[in-house]
Amino acid sequence: MVSLTEIRNRLQRSFTADQADLIANLHVEMHDQLVTRHDFAELRSVVERLAKSQQQLAESQQRTEHRVEELAESQRELVESQRELADAQRRTEHSIKDLAKQVGGLAATAGGNLEAYASERIPEVLAERFGFVMESGGSESIEAEGKAYEFDAILRGTINGRPVVVLCEVKTNISESEVRGFLRIAERVRKALAQETGEADVRPLFFGYRAAVVTQKMITSSDAWLVFPRGLVTAA
Repeated sequence: MVSLTEIRNRLQRSFTADQADLIANLHVEMHDQLVTRHDFAELRSVVERLAKSQQQLAESQQRTEHRVEELAESQRELVESQRELADAQRRTEHSIKDLAKQVGGLAATAGGNLEAYASERIPEVLAERFGFVMESGGSESIEAEGKAYEFDAILRGTINGRPVVVLCEVKTNISESEVRGFLRIAERVRKALAQETGEADVRPLFFGYRAAVVTQKMITSSDAWLVFPRGLVTAA
């Protein structure tokens, strides 16, 4: 760029000094305000970069929105799956409850049938083995030591003319713990029955389908009777 002094000197050839000075200063100020070609190229480059960045930002935003939509869709599917799972779980729980009721009903029926069968079979076995003559039989509650004890069956009768009271515990599978517990109850009830029946022989009796050998020995060694459907089990 031509300097201010050189411009002023050139203008003084045709203008006064004051005029030349004014025009030179105006020229310099106007030149300073003009955008050079280089500056314009840089500005265009900046604008292009800015436009490219905006385009990239817009594309990135579109991808983000797409991923957000996919995530929202996945979340909706997850919620739906959880709802279906909850419904299936409720149906399963309902089915389990129904099955439990059915099983409970079957168990109660089986237990009731076993007790009914025992009430018929036990007198037969005792009659065959000891000549037992039954006078009465059925489930019964006896109070002893301030507590009522419910028995599956109590058979009252005689053996060779002597009164006998048989306290029956009926179980499909007879366990050691059940034997111990029932023998303790029988001992408490024996004292109460002694006041009622006098010299009656009070005998605990276990009736069932299965009992381990050790359980059988526990019963037969305790002066109690063990009866299976096939007959009386005697001490080994």
